[in-house]
Amino acid sequence: MKIFVTGHTSGIGKACFDMLSPLYDVNGGSRRTGWDVANSENYSDVIDCDVLINNAHHHIGQLELLKYVYKHWQNKSKTIINIGSAGKDLLRNRPLERLDYNVSKKALETYSFWICENDKFCRSMMYNPGFVDTPLVRQGFDKWPKEEQDHVLSRKMDAKDCAEAILFMIQSKHTIKELTHSH
Repeated sequence: MKIFVTGHTSGIGKACFDMLSPLYDVNGGSRRTGWDVANSENYSDVIDCDVLINNAHHHIGQLELLKYVYKHWQNKSKTIINIGSAGKDLLRNRPLERLDYNVSKKALETYSFWICENDKFCRSMMYNPGFVDTPLVRQGFDKWPKEEQDHVLSRKMDAKDCAEAILFMIQSKHTIKELTHSH
């Protein structure tokens, strides 16, 4: 099985890459290696794979990659695991800077659910972790109310736990529409 992981050099993507590499043929792309999810010219690198872990976030880049890959994988026995966020629906006490992130994750979820409910062969699944202390998540975190920061940090997840959940999703014979680790 050939797997492609976006954002494979940091956070959840790195944990997935490290955990899956001994088991499968795993390739990855990240900005650090010159592969940016915001650049659609890179998307063709995924087409020959069996599984996409759509992890790297960049405004609408994750959604655009999903659309591109699904166009090529429609009605084929392939697997797409989209990394969303358990907090995508939480709006109260969050700074305005967080809204674009939440909106992009919600759009990704909507598209993934459509595929899940309409394609009998291509599995599109959402994995929504709670707060995982990654560099991306830390951006703007200092603008949250202090009591919210303390609450979230007390329940933070490890990226390796996320990778284990994603491995479970890959190995399952069934489509898991959504797997969420709540806060």
